[in-house]
Amino acid sequence: MLARSRLYLFDVFKSGPEATNRHRGDPMSDTLIHTTRLDLSPLQVEAVDALLAGDSDRLRRLTGARFLFPAPPPYMAEALPVVRDRLRERPEETHWWNWLVVERETGEAVGSVAFGGPVNAEGAVLVGYAIYNEYEGRGYATEAVKAMVAWAFTQSGVREVRVLAPVWNTPALRVAENVGMRPVASEEDDDVGEVLLYAITAPAFVGSA
Repeated sequence: MLARSRLYLFDVFKSGPEATNRHRGDPMSDTLIHTTRLDLSPLQVEAVDALLAGDSDRLRRLTGARFLFPAPPPYMAEALPVVRDRLRERPEETHWWNWLVVERETGEAVGSVAFGGPVNAEGAVLVGYAIYNEYEGRGYATEAVKAMVAWAFTQSGVREVRVLAPVWNTPALRVAENVGMRPVASEEDDDVGEVLLYAITAPAFVGSA
């Protein structure tokens, strides 16, 4: 995922979002996360392919959401073909890549929250987001990322959730801070300049070795 689109979050773990399963079968592929205003679900490989093709009718059939803008959310177009190919090979990783964010009141797709793959050897996962321009300024990014970080901390082996954001990306940095993350490191990127690493630790592991 492009560094510019990466983001973060977290809330008090005990007040995390509700997670349910919509259908029987693979519990991960059917997971639905509810927040106050949003519904989030993992994008299956067929839906990722339809999104890349700009096929709104197919997207509606596959996800149940209305896509007023049947194209990848900002900054995700480059990463999604890689995600699609990965999911074709490893469909069991669906929940560790892109999740669709839907406004419950209207049933409209407003963006996506994405992990950067399964938990690594350090017990960390990377999270990012992209909201369609027309839905920005409503707090959806914070609400959605909070939900996904809280969900990540319920998954086996996840000790920390991380975000990478360029130092000049003020909205991304603000969301990170609003959800409780703090900068822990920085690095230089040839394309975007200084990139900050934000992180938050699972409550169960706070203070542990």
